[in-house]
Amino acid sequence: MPEPSVLSPPSATDGVVAVIGHRSDDIDDGRVVAFDHESGERLWSHDFGRATGLLADGGSVYAGERLGSGRGRIYAFDAADGNQRWTQTVGNIGSSMAIAGDTLYTANGTLAALSTDDGAVRWEQSEVDGVGFTVAVAPQDQLFADERAVYYGDDEGVFAMSPGDGSLRWAWRPDRWDWADVGPVPAGDSVYAGSAGDIAMLDADDGSLRWRTSFGDDAQVVGVHERGSTVLVAEGTDESPSDTFGTLYELAVRDGSERYEVRFDSPVERTASTDEAFVVGTRAGRIRWSRGASFFEPFETTLSADGYLLGAAGTQAFAQTGEGTLWALSPDR
Repeated sequence: MPEPSVLSPPSATDGVVAVIGHRSDDIDDGRVVAFDHESGERLWSHDFGRATGLLADGGSVYAGERLGSGRGRIYAFDAADGNQRWTQTVGNIGSSMAIAGDTLYTANGTLAALSTDDGAVRWEQSEVDGVGFTVAVAPQDQLFADERAVYYGDDEGVFAMSPGDGSLRWAWRPDRWDWADVGPVPAGDSVYAGSAGDIAMLDADDGSLRWRTSFGDDAQVVGVHERGSTVLVAEGTDESPSDTFGTLYELAVRDGSERYEVRFDSPVERTASTDEAFVVGTRAGRIRWSRGASFFEPFETTLSADGYLLGAAGTQAFAQTGEGTLWALSPDR
């Protein structure tokens, strides 16, 4: 297993889970490895330079490699056998990726749109309305896409670009905003974004604010998951040594009001979201599956390793640890 050198967690598609990182304690010695998600059988691997981003989707695995002068190379591999489908050079380092339809979006320096079929560059924007597309917090959380728009968040707010040419559709720039630590995550006709201790729900069509809920100045939102009439929000509070804890909140979709909460002994630092479950992980390695804090008996387990990245597929979770181990975790059936 490569050691994780970037914040790109394990990613899964079509029964394959892929991880990215570096070998031999050298961040310029990158590797992407794919495993069967049920048996853990190693299927294939590829070595390249400095690894950046990772995304598995639609039977393909996409990996980013950093080149000189702020440029990057995107690789597309067949998830099943690792055959290279195409490679493309872009004007960003490719540490953040998102897919909608037949388009792969990559960011960190510019925002580029590539064809998933052959890697052809459809368009690339270095700046839109003053937005420079710098990914600084969490590569898996600042860039999202759906058929409506490409969504990006930074220290100014949340922005939606047209999938056709990258032009700005709308921008939400609040007066008080630290950084888009979580999202913007599209869900139906809404978009969620978290900054410091706040979670905001925006209208996906025009970016207007529907509601904004704060969990306190010392909180840090790290994940959000909408399910029906419920929004689950995971956060960590770190005021060592007396007030270090994590919380999973259940909010009402209609107005962001709190319905329920679950408290953890250490801050929530990782989350992974699928259509079937919301998986949260604390600093102490406590992993919890939840579909709604107040009405679902949760499944839990604990990792013994320090430091990990968390991905998920279906109800299964994957934890890539700092010492180079991949754990496959499943709730009790």
